[in-house]
Amino acid sequence: MCGYCGVGCGLTLTASPDGTLTSRGTPDHPVNRGRLCTKGSTTADLLVSGGRQTTALVDGEASDTTGAVNEVARRFTALREEHGHDAVALYVSGQMTLEAQYVANKLAKGYLRTNLIESNSRLCMASASTGYKQAFGADGPPGSYDDLDHADVFLVTGANMADCHPILFLRMMDRVKAGAKLIVVDPRRTATAKKADLHLPVRPGTDMATTATPTLSSSRPTPTTGRSWRTTSPTTRSRRSPGSPASRRTICAPPPNGSGPPAGS
Repeated sequence: MCGYCGVGCGLTLTASPDGTLTSRGTPDHPVNRGRLCTKGSTTADLLVSGGRQTTALVDGEASDTTGAVNEVARRFTALREEHGHDAVALYVSGQMTLEAQYVANKLAKGYLRTNLIESNSRLCMASASTGYKQAFGADGPPGSYDDLDHADVFLVTGANMADCHPILFLRMMDRVKAGAKLIVVDPRRTATAKKADLHLPVRPGTDMATTATPTLSSSRPTPTTGRSWRTTSPTTRSRRSPGSPASRRTICAPPPNGSGPPAGS
């Protein structure tokens, strides 16, 4: 699996007898289906490039690995003996597997005796997870990548998929080419916005007003879950109320003369 972003593309690394390393997308992988973005396709170049550290260092001096690990253990032990177990805190990567996260927690809580361990998996997604839980009742994305192959309309808000998640963008555009519509809500004129059937360049800072009390209605079951959903806004709301479409147009309208933020990611 590719180790860059969190999309989870299948990556195959092949070493030839002469030591040449090549990287390519795994053809039958359910996420990327053989495709790779620039980062994934140059993974082999990164691994064989020069300038990589080849030995352990202790205070700037070369050391064998065993000696370096023993020195780390000695300093951690001295720190805990002087200041207590919670003098040590761990902040671990969001790229770790579930098994690696489990081992890291065992190291922190079972051996180092500290409860101070946090993962970027949670901190990076704290606001999104809160929104997911409030909207859908669970703190995980409610959809599946396979939904991209069945959707009729895509609404992309404040994200430049073409640059940030190109493989998912390509899957979405495959569906757009088959007839689906793409709506992009973003004050920036991004590469994603350029592909949209409808680009809404809202005024920066008005994203909440844009999505307040949306009128969405569908009773068709989703392909992957078989469950239907329905969200409707009150139809009796006054057109002059803060949540009415007319009011939101006034709040979210971009600056005059088409001026606004330039293209960006």
